[in-house]
Amino acid sequence: MPDASLTRRSPSWRALALLAVVATALAVGLTAVVVAVTGDHGNDASDSSGGTPAASAGPATDPSEPTPTAIPAPPPAVSIARRPRITGEPRVGERLVARLPKGAVPAGSAVAFEWRSGGEVIATHRRFRPGPEMVGRTVRVHAVVSQPGFTPATRRSKPAVVAPDNPLADGPWAVYRGEWNGIYPAYQRASGESRRLLGKIALQPRVIWFAANWPVSRIGPAVEDFIAEQQSEFGEDALIQLAVFREWPRGEGGRNKPLSRSEQSDYRAWVDRVAAAIGDARVAIVLEPDLGLNAVPNNAHEMRTADPAVRLELVRYAAERLSDLPRTTVYLDASDSDWLSYAKIVPVLEAAGIEHVRGFALGATHYSSVADNIDYGAGLVEELAARGYPGKRFVIDTADNGRPFTWLQHRAEHPGADYDNAATCRSLRDTTCNTLGVPPTSQVTGHEGLGLTGRQERLATRLVDGYLWFGRPWLVRQNSPFSLSRSLEVARSTPFQ
Repeated sequence: MPDASLTRRSPSWRALALLAVVATALAVGLTAVVVAVTGDHGNDASDSSGGTPAASAGPATDPSEPTPTAIPAPPPAVSIARRPRITGEPRVGERLVARLPKGAVPAGSAVAFEWRSGGEVIATHRRFRPGPEMVGRTVRVHAVVSQPGFTPATRRSKPAVVAPDNPLADGPWAVYRGEWNGIYPAYQRASGESRRLLGKIALQPRVIWFAANWPVSRIGPAVEDFIAEQQSEFGEDALIQLAVFREWPRGEGGRNKPLSRSEQSDYRAWVDRVAAAIGDARVAIVLEPDLGLNAVPNNAHEMRTADPAVRLELVRYAAERLSDLPRTTVYLDASDSDWLSYAKIVPVLEAAGIEHVRGFALGATHYSSVADNIDYGAGLVEELAARGYPGKRFVIDTADNGRPFTWLQHRAEHPGADYDNAATCRSLRDTTCNTLGVPPTSQVTGHEGLGLTGRQERLATRLVDGYLWFGRPWLVRQNSPFSLSRSLEVARSTPFQ
């Protein structure tokens, strides 16, 4: 007979059997869940003994689910044949305009523009006017082009560095103290009154000319030394001034014969070496004094340039190459108020790349007044703007117009005399003669003796970057050699120092 206490306290065999069935069921259910989660979808799942394949698990084998479809390839991108460009001078307060060259995108395309700096979009219009906070920053314009049936595409312009409103006013101006053109060595040798007079020229910031007498092999080191000597004394932010006078390798008297292919190649190589030598130095360049000789002469007896289109294309190369330098400001020579009409000089400037440079230079080798050149320059700015080149500025040579006169006045008062070697003034009372003008400066108003009207002063403030000395009245025929007597005479008779 079984123990009664055991019968009361122990589960019956039926209960034990029921618990075994429940445990087995739970184990089978958990196994099914694991298979459903981790099974190899799309493959037969057989046990290692080769038994009956297990039923497939998961949505991939569920006949109620749709069959996946292939993702189509994206449509081709819109073709942008040419990059956008920025027109206008990249400086504070000036209007910049984004343009796409004709035929750059397919007909019917929609074009949007984005102005970007430092990876950020700063404007989304065709026109953009940088403010003072943009000085020194690099900007590009991006053209975003879309067309039905194509993937939108983007192409960016060349970079442009935003300059101050007047790059010539942004820091000190260096003075060249080397031997070229003779004035500084003469000053060093002089004493007493002669030294004082020569100091009026030698101690001023002057534009030094680099011409074809410097061969391709030597021009780079010459410019490097020229810059380094001035930076060592005046600092890396000092303005270095030079003129590129290279389109007449045989002299202006040889312009009636076309340039050879070799001469054209030399021009580009020469410019490349000058650009490499300048690098990131702060430089102002008067590009090609007497550029106006490429225009149709005013008089039938004057020599015509044989190949102006070829020469101007070379100057265009120089204008773009030198203006691409980060701290170089370029001014194309644009004759003088008494020389070429707008109808003659504007096409020359267009062919020479006026769109690439800050502006133009007036008065090289002429003696017209500052007032006349302000009026002439302001009119030329308007003419260029009307032709699609807005915002240009200019500089005026004041090295030799202390007593201004025109070519016609000189011919009337000095018949047969050499205009390029005009007689120097001998006293403060002389007129129609050559003497020093306003010393070089970016302060273009407030100078007694210029005789500017209120309107001209306002024009100068808005349009003139500075008065530079790129004329050289201390040289014979403004070229060579150095003349001590001319130097003393123009220094003695100037009304401005």
